[in-house]
Amino acid sequence: MSWSRTKVVSAVTAVLLATTTLAACGSDGDKQAESSAGTAGSGFPVTLKNTFGDTTITKKPERIVTLGWNAQDVVYALGETPVGMPKVTYGPTADGTTAWDADKFDKSKTTLLDTGDKYPFEKIAALKPDVILAPYEGFDEATYKTLSGIAPTVAYPGAPWQTTWQDQTLLVGEALGKKADAEKLITGIQDKIKQVAAEHPEFKDKTITVGSFGPENYIYMPGDPRVQILNEMGFKNAPGVEALEKTNTKKEFSLTVSKEKVADVDADVLIAYVDGIGTQKFLADPVYSSLKAVKSGGAYALQDQQVISGMSAVSVLSVPWVLDKVLPGLSKAASAAKG
Repeated sequence: MSWSRTKVVSAVTAVLLATTTLAACGSDGDKQAESSAGTAGSGFPVTLKNTFGDTTITKKPERIVTLGWNAQDVVYALGETPVGMPKVTYGPTADGTTAWDADKFDKSKTTLLDTGDKYPFEKIAALKPDVILAPYEGFDEATYKTLSGIAPTVAYPGAPWQTTWQDQTLLVGEALGKKADAEKLITGIQDKIKQVAAEHPEFKDKTITVGSFGPENYIYMPGDPRVQILNEMGFKNAPGVEALEKTNTKKEFSLTVSKEKVADVDADVLIAYVDGIGTQKFLADPVYSSLKAVKSGGAYALQDQQVISGMSAVSVLSVPWVLDKVLPGLSKAASAAKG
């Protein structure tokens, strides 16, 4: 970082003190109204566990900041609007959001935060959030503590970047006092996935590998949500992916595989993200073209960044959006695959 952690904390503290001073200037009537609003609604206080400890939210949040890929999707789906959320840099719309959030985003109500290289703590603090939602993230404990100094922070409960889409939805719902609504969202998506599985028997028990291919090859592990949802649709993980997972001592969401070892994770169906090299170059490559999935027609190569993002950032809003775009190609690959 170009600025020290001490300066960050000092800046955050200054903003918090300014906020407190302004609040203290309000009338007794204002304080009584705030107290009444704070105690209104069921489900509060609520305490949520995360990988660093517990987070307690004492009253229904009104000013919500989200970090990571998917929290804002759940916020929108629950009928709320974040005051701050990350600016999208991979496959963005013209406004800097995901394609499936485009019709919900209002730049007059939501500030987009540049979280690419570091977290903009001062800008987050300036938004005066009541809660920071980051159930699908990968930050360290020091970052968590700094964020928690700004507002109660709902961090990921297990390994970085591996919170299931169901748990993400439920955590955000509980944090906003809308657990029952979140459960309905989960049920709705699960019903949709069951319908997809029923309508596509060609998916059942076909082995699958999901990877990003190019200068480096990343294979996504069984704990990654993009793999989990394919499992829910009927696919099962390739034996090579399961074997690779046994070496995954750090429980990372993806592992690098050398080009010479790509054949070890071959599958009936290969979902290949090839936005770095392009579909034609991928299919013409002598190593990739020798894979069983490619030779049989079971490879589904994707280079549209918005579609790749939709498959990767699994949420209650991205799933319906991306299924419409990938099901024809995925069905074609599964039907052609030699099981």
